[in-house]
Amino acid sequence: MHLKWFRGRGIPEVVSQIRKELGPEAVILHSKRSRGWQAIRGGGVQILAAVDRAEPAPARAPPAVGGDTGRDGLRAEVAALRSLLVQFGGARLLAPALASYYERLVAAGVEPLLAQRILSDVALPPAGGPAPAPGALSALVADALAGAIKSGAPASSGATRVALVGPPGAGKTASLAKLAARAEIEGGRAGIIDLDGGGLGQTSPLEAFASIAGIPYVAALTPDDLARELRRTPAGQLTLIDTFGVSPADAAGQARLGALLHVARPDEVHLVLSATTKTADALAAVRALEGAGLTHLLFTRLDETTSVGSVLAVSVESGLPLSHFGTGREIPGDLVPASAREVVHKTLGMGAHSA
Repeated sequence: MHLKWFRGRGIPEVVSQIRKELGPEAVILHSKRSRGWQAIRGGGVQILAAVDRAEPAPARAPPAVGGDTGRDGLRAEVAALRSLLVQFGGARLLAPALASYYERLVAAGVEPLLAQRILSDVALPPAGGPAPAPGALSALVADALAGAIKSGAPASSGATRVALVGPPGAGKTASLAKLAARAEIEGGRAGIIDLDGGGLGQTSPLEAFASIAGIPYVAALTPDDLARELRRTPAGQLTLIDTFGVSPADAAGQARLGALLHVARPDEVHLVLSATTKTADALAAVRALEGAGLTHLLFTRLDETTSVGSVLAVSVESGLPLSHFGTGREIPGDLVPASAREVVHKTLGMGAHSA
């Protein structure tokens, strides 16, 4: 890794030096005020930057820092320093034309470091060239954001097993009912397996819905029950598997869910999250349930929030594609295929056709 201190009158000037000498891959590690530098009144600023480069072997071995543990600690410290710098000057680390977009992303709930990272990939014209018109710049920003979000509808043909998982109250059961009703309307065959024992001893809402809609429904509480019901599944049926809510702190629930899904062997596992959930809490759910074999994200309650910054952030950070958006209580109408462009428009406050 190549390290170098850069000095100048202010952060924008120094960042320009860094990009010119080290390139766009350079990472800012630390910054500090430089008192009395070149007799500048009030001083200037110094920034330590680094870039991965092949370096010649040093003449002397550096002092030991505790092996891998020391290197991990150094990486964590570097990450913390960069995060702190971005929080206090994220917009100033970007091209001036992108400052307002950075502020809009942060206001929408996107973490400053992620906002700065995404906007750094905006394909601006070369320095010194004509600045893009406002509409063209908005399109460039929208392209960068949409390109960072994956989207992909679930499989819709053949014998498919789809499981919905997520924290309590996220909207798994309602989303599954919408998926089942839509499959029937579109001429397919759907069946429901309910792994949530919350309705034991009484008719569950999902069972009542299935009875009205004429959709096969069974409950399974143990791996043996589940294996038996799966063997009875007709060929060509879309089998939708509802699960009990599991919070990030519920280790026992995560283990039980993992055992059931090991038997179910679903083709897809959709993590259902509310769009009103804080980004940190949603990412905690992703980490807690990644052992379930997550393949998609399904966000509910988009009609209950004016900001979908968490949807954008969780999609980008997890790398999972978006499948559907829940936009209300109507079955099956208020479940629509997810659109990366819609997330971008709502996050930036654009009109429906701005991008």
